[in-house]
Amino acid sequence: MYKPFKSIDDQIALLESRGVICDRDTRTILMREGYYSIVNGYKDPFLDPTATVRAGDDRYLPGTRFDDILHLFNFDRQLRITVFKSLILAEAVLRTTCAYCFSQLHQDEANAYQQSRNLNQPTNTEHDIVTPLINQIEKIISKGARDPREGGKGYIRHCVLDHDSEVPLWVLVNDMTIGQVANFYRVMGREARGTAARQFEELYRTSHKKSREITSDKIDSIYSRIKNFRNICAHDERLYCARPFGANNSLAQLMRDLELVLTKQKHREFLQQVESLMMRLKGDLPEHASRIFKDMGIDSLEQLRSYMESIRKN
Repeated sequence: MYKPFKSIDDQIALLESRGVICDRDTRTILMREGYYSIVNGYKDPFLDPTATVRAGDDRYLPGTRFDDILHLFNFDRQLRITVFKSLILAEAVLRTTCAYCFSQLHQDEANAYQQSRNLNQPTNTEHDIVTPLINQIEKIISKGARDPREGGKGYIRHCVLDHDSEVPLWVLVNDMTIGQVANFYRVMGREARGTAARQFEELYRTSHKKSREITSDKIDSIYSRIKNFRNICAHDERLYCARPFGANNSLAQLMRDLELVLTKQKHREFLQQVESLMMRLKGDLPEHASRIFKDMGIDSLEQLRSYMESIRKN
């Protein structure tokens, strides 16, 4: 078999044969978290490239402990939790803004979001995203209208049964995924997109006490990254070195994106939490921290602190 079954004892023996120092806690941790999740996910900074090529399989740097790999695993888990909390706040802003601005423009038309005449296919997208999005919305309404005991949503069912199937967009967006909401923003028409962008600018100005241009295209870019990183967090995938769909989509770029859509206070709190995690990692893995930070898109703790200071002053 490509990957034959190995008992926990076999897994520990394999690690030790490759140069990893295990201890009495290794067995319990492998039983609880799994070899693949910890070792295969977080081994890279600890591998000896020359020895690995020579041996034809993984070989670790001298002195590498299982605890070292576990420190990185735990750092990434806490990082995912921290990032995910901020992404949820960022999602809420887009949901609210889309619902408000589109509904304001189509006040006299029930379920205007289901009419293709009210939506515009982006010119820079080859494939039709309007028709699939309308189909997805119709499925959300159809499923939501079921009895709650059959998976329906009471708030959608109420609209369908008691209000002639009129489901306000500000109700519907709560059942749409962030990908669907981001796509809706892309297609909801030039006027509505522009109004939404101005609302983002107003929110930024109110929170940060200064003006900042936030274009519709910038919002598209920000929420494309937010969607991708949210999926990584939600599916418990490796985050710190992730580059979804391009080298520029680093965690550091996401941190800068969040400045434009979170309140200044929430963004500063988020940065402080990331700084705290990085400080702890530097204490746990002093010889590897610099490389791990660079994989995040951050040159050093000092660079992050300089950015944080610029946020505080401005």
